[in-house]
Amino acid sequence: MRNVKRLLSFMVVLSVVYTGEAQVFLKGNVINERGETVEYVSIGFEADSVGTISDAEGHFVLTIPANREQDLLFSHVSYQLEKIPFSVYSQGVDSLTIVLKDKIVELVEVAIDKDSQLKTIVGKGMVIPGLVGMSGKGRPDSNEWGVAFQCQHDYRVSDILLSVAGCDYSKCILSMNLYEVRDGQFVNILNEPLYQEVCKADGKRMLDFVPEETLLLQKQKKYFVSVSGVDTYDESGAIYFQTQIRTSYARFLPQGTKKKLPAGPVIVVKGYEVNRE
Repeated sequence: MRNVKRLLSFMVVLSVVYTGEAQVFLKGNVINERGETVEYVSIGFEADSVGTISDAEGHFVLTIPANREQDLLFSHVSYQLEKIPFSVYSQGVDSLTIVLKDKIVELVEVAIDKDSQLKTIVGKGMVIPGLVGMSGKGRPDSNEWGVAFQCQHDYRVSDILLSVAGCDYSKCILSMNLYEVRDGQFVNILNEPLYQEVCKADGKRMLDFVPEETLLLQKQKKYFVSVSGVDTYDESGAIYFQTQIRTSYARFLPQGTKKKLPAGPVIVVKGYEVNRE
């Protein structure tokens, strides 16, 4: 009987420990202030690999390991960063609705000279043998990868080109981002996402991301252009890019921590010189 009591006591202690370290399960959707769903929102923690992304309808599912008590971050290029405190999600929620606020848009007016020619703002670096890629299921990776550069003139961006070497997925969605680097911080200057679909049947191809908004790059300022995978339609696989020698960064979303790298994917930025009014 004494042994049975000891065993029961031990089981109770285990139960308490397990409860205290239990995972937290979240399920919900992301909308904007107008009640519209928001696709491909990065969801996760500061300096932590745990995270996910909302699907094309704004739905998300996330299992949070034990001992996470930080704010849960929701980020998207078109909206302000939203932070959800631990007290809101600590017990788990199966119908969490997150409302993102519109990002304040800074209007830019530029004049393109009638004789201005399309120029390469960022060209290929030294292309090297071998390929780099992103792999995974749902979201191909938990980061974005790209190259840093500095402008010698003022430009309006017309095209961002990405060299895709191959794709194992039946189809996937890639997102292109553009940042200004201010005091080591990456500030997104896009107001609308740039997406492209890539299919396995396409083989090698050059993707052309064409911004609908006016993107002004200013002389002597530093920038970062990057690609990330946002949807693989629940398939496992990988997507591959040509590799170049150029100062590059991997940024871990949504928190934005970064790692400097000596090489990265081939991304070319084109545009027109402008006269600022």
